[in-house]
Amino acid sequence: MIHHVVAFQLAAQDNEIRQRHAVELRDRLEALADVIPGVVSLSVHQDLGEVDSHWPLVLVSAFESLDALNGYMAHPSHRAVIAWMNDGLVVDRVAVDYTDQ
Repeated sequence: MIHHVVAFQLAAQDNEIRQRHAVELRDRLEALADVIPGVVSLSVHQDLGEVDSHWPLVLVSAFESLDALNGYMAHPSHRAVIAWMNDGLVVDRVAVDYTDQ
């Protein structure tokens, strides 16, 4: 199994807008689990907001194999979410891929 974790830094400074963007990003990313083969699990979580230096949003996902992760990354539905995020919603992201072995 391959785990794929991504933290997102959102662009919005206004808390209300930031919250709305976080919810919409969560909904769009989590919907991918239903349309892309090889996804074992996929969830998006918000930081508690207690530490200013923490990133506000994280995707935690698992895939059947490296091929499944690569298929997810290249899938048109995933690419559409990425394009939407890159249109001023997300200003930075950091990712880690790892295996259980």
